[in-house]
Order: sequence, then C-alpha cells, then structure tokens
Amino acid sequence: MCLPEDVEENRKVFKTCENTTTMDMNRRNVAAVVVILCIAITGIYYLQIRKAVEVGDTVRVNYTAYLDTGEIIDTSFEEIAYDDTQPKVWWFRLRASYEPLKVVVGQGNLLPDFEIALVGMHEGEKKEITIPPERAYGYSDSSKIVEFALVRKLKKEEEASKEEFTERMMKEPIAGEHYQFQGFTIYVTEVTEDKVKFRYELQVGQEIYIGLGDAMVTGEDETDFEITLNPTLGDVISYSYYGQGTIIEIREDAMLVDFNSPLAGETLHYTIWIVEIQKAD
Repeated sequence: MCLPEDVEENRKVFKTCENTTTMDMNRRNVAAVVVILCIAITGIYYLQIRKAVEVGDTVRVNYTAYLDTGEIIDTSFEEIAYDDTQPKVWWFRLRASYEPLKVVVGQGNLLPDFEIALVGMHEGEKKEITIPPERAYGYSDSSKIVEFALVRKLKKEEEASKEEFTERMMKEPIAGEHYQFQGFTIYVTEVTEDKVKFRYELQVGQEIYIGLGDAMVTGEDETDFEITLNPTLGDVISYSYYGQGTIIEIREDAMLVDFNSPLAGETLHYTIWIVEIQKAD
C-alpha cells in the first residue's frame, strides 16, 4: 500500500520523465530540421553554384590564347590586351571592347577541342588546354605564300558581264553614266544585252584602293594606268583566287602575302575561366 508521500514522489518522477521525453523529442526535431536544411542547401549549391556545362548550354567564358613561345594571340581581358609587358604576336589587334566570349556548346562555331574542354566545367572553374595544329588550323602550305609586284598595270578600258557589273555597282548599267567603285570613277561607254564596256577615270597622283590594298596612280600610257601598291606589314588583303591573306614581308619591289591562316602550323594554348552557365531549356 502506497503512502501519501510515496504517491507524491511518484508524481514528481513521472513529471520529470515526461519533461525529459519532451526535451528529447524537441532535440530530435531540431536535428531533423538541421539535416533537412543542410540537404536542401547542398542541393541548391550543386544545382546552381556547381552546375556543370553540358552540350546545348550557353556559356560565358573568359580566355587567353597563346603560342608555344608565350606570345598572346587573343584574350577577352582588356588589361591583358593593353599590357605591353606581356608578349603578343606581331599581328595582334586591339578590339573596341572586351567581354567574356558567349558560346552555345555544341554549335560548332569554335574549334572542336575548345568546346569539348568546356563540357563538365563549373562556374568559376579554370582550365588549361592545348590544341595541336592538326586539331586547330592545320599546317602551313608553302604554295599559299605568294609574291606580288608593287608596280602593277590597270587597263584603262575593260568589260564585264551585266550581272557582274550590277552586283558590284549595286546599280543597273547605263551608257554615258558615271559610277563610283572603291574610291574611283568608272564611266560606262557601251551596254549590250549581256556585256558592259567601261573605262576608269583616274588621275596620276590619285590614291585608290584595290583588292591588293592601298595604292596610288603613278603613271599612264595610251592603254594602261601604272598603279603602285603601298602595303603595310600585317595588313589583310583580298585576292580573288586565294581569298584573304596577310602581308608578311615587304621588299623593295614586291610584297609577300601569306594566304594560310596566321595560326597554321601552330600549337594553341588556352587558359579558360567559366563565368556563367545558362542551362539549355
């Protein structure tokens, strides 16, 4: 038989046990909430901060490209571009603005090895890649290095098809009319069903531009004008047979133009940084 004082003591014990159980449950609940929050934060981190580049994603990437010699060929960093203490290739050109390169991975607008290197990278990650010539711009072809005489002849009178004339002048040919082309005047003398005859109206001492670059009219005879080229090392010129080429050497009476890519035969090195990843829809 329990005495009154025993009953009261038991009540105190039960009350203490009840409070202890409640505290334990609260602790477990708090721990569970903390675990859930940690999992959620980790998930957000890996989904948002550590998301990886996949084919189809749009990526903004900073980069610096250079040769085996260490000479920089291109960069997205303005401070590097303008830093004269960092060596650059002789044909390096400054741009009007500098910002990260925007790439849709897999579209094939860049070198394949460059795009492949982006796959799997994360925002903020940096990587060094090397691309050999056969995976970049190939090897130099000596037959594409061409010599052009600086003094050339331009016939005073020529003819072209009506289609070609119209395409170049952006106008239909009319006999007796004058047209402007590459900074000089053309006078149409005759128009037939499919041909246009015209003559160049040039003056000795006149500066003009032709496909091979800047030039000056330095003489004339009954049938021809004498044209003297005024090349600048590194200038890019166009020639109908070869396309675009770079002037690599200027001699007393001739210039050498390389119609290979400036990067032909070169191993390319890139340092790339992922700035932002926009996942494909």
